[in-house]
Amino acid sequence: MPSIPPLISGGVMLTYRCSNACRHCLYRCSPGHDDHWASQEQIDRTFAALANEPQLYGIHLAGGEATLHWDRLLYAIRSARRYGVSLDYLETNASWCKDETTAYDGFRELRHAGLNAVLISASLFHNEFTPLAVTKAAIRAALDVFGRGGVIVWTPEVLQLMSSGLDEDKTHTLPRSCELLGLDQQRGDIWRLHSYLTPGGRAAEQLADGHPRRPAESFVGDTCRSMLLNTSHFHIDPRGNLFTGHCPGISVATIDDLHPRFDDDSAPVWCTLSDEGPVGLWQRFAPDFVPDGEGYISKCHLCLELRKHLRQNGDHTELRPDEFYR
Repeated sequence: MPSIPPLISGGVMLTYRCSNACRHCLYRCSPGHDDHWASQEQIDRTFAALANEPQLYGIHLAGGEATLHWDRLLYAIRSARRYGVSLDYLETNASWCKDETTAYDGFRELRHAGLNAVLISASLFHNEFTPLAVTKAAIRAALDVFGRGGVIVWTPEVLQLMSSGLDEDKTHTLPRSCELLGLDQQRGDIWRLHSYLTPGGRAAEQLADGHPRRPAESFVGDTCRSMLLNTSHFHIDPRGNLFTGHCPGISVATIDDLHPRFDDDSAPVWCTLSDEGPVGLWQRFAPDFVPDGEGYISKCHLCLELRKHLRQNGDHTELRPDEFYR
């Protein structure tokens, strides 16, 4: 029977709720989600479980946007310290940093709670919701509090490009940013500029332009075992589900048992994807699924559409939580 390997590095999501609904979000977070947060008891259970992982070397805190519930975020930082789990950074879109003073005071409080670093998002997707001036105020304040070694700008190349051609006091739609910066979505400029994009989640739904497409049948034999068993970038969501690799929305483990034994009877969707890939999933569980005639930008894109179809037409407990499939 397969099992999830030891966890290496990943993130603890406190919520799916976010101030933004970014086009590239792998976890499909948005302000439209319920205001559900990991409870204090669940946070403690999460870090207690992570403390027992022998190969774990780092965790980051994330959402959604974790700063939307400030007290819960502070609790999570302190919980990690109590259980001896190293926190690499907090990931934030900086939308709460209305000015440098607000940002400074907030980061100082987080630092006092035990946070040593912050990752501040800077992308054309975030700029649809957060003005560049806010992002820059957050970066300046974070540098004052955490020092240069404690601030990650994701990514500095995009920040520099935006600074060269966008009004810092305004938000810009993605098409408008492309127009102002001379980018062509149809040539794939967005994907080259944001090279970290994963061709699944909301990116597969909203950023397919300029990305080569392939028919569903072309992914025959393209299995998912290596991704599903990859624990170098896992996430634990606010409901306690463990997601391995870059595969949100499918889980066979929770914080109560991070390494369960499972098989085709107990986890048929996971095992089918592992052994046969999304085409196998299509053939076995969704023969009524009609693939998009324009094709898919990746097997993850095809898998997402198949899993959404399965959620609408059956009961597959591995396909969770509800937030991801809304």
